[in-house]
Amino acid sequence: MWYDKEYNEDNKGNMRWEFEIWNFGYSDAFDYCKDIWLAFGYNIIVGEYIDYVETLVWFFSIDDLPCMWCFNDYPPYQYVTLCTRETEENLKRLEEYVKVIVDELNKCVKNNEIEPLM
Repeated sequence: MWYDKEYNEDNKGNMRWEFEIWNFGYSDAFDYCKDIWLAFGYNIIVGEYIDYVETLVWFFSIDDLPCMWCFNDYPPYQYVTLCTRETEENLKRLEEYVKVIVDELNKCVKNNEIEPLM
């Protein structure tokens, strides 16, 4: 599994940074990753959940950083973006949180605990 950082347009035509997580196309990935963050001692507060037909969206904060997690079902992939001002500091913080889950997910793959999905 890996992640990349892309500059994409949101549904209102505004540009924003997104961290896309690839080869982890499970619809319950947010819950799995939330548990990883909790195990590392991060403070997670889950807010609203919205089920759009092709996209699942969770609003949450990690250590007081407001974020949005989205799962698109075709092609299946996850992405995380900020729900606050995109400063260099906030983007760096979010990227570090994403690195933690990608590293742990890859350890789980090596231990045959989960399988990567495209």
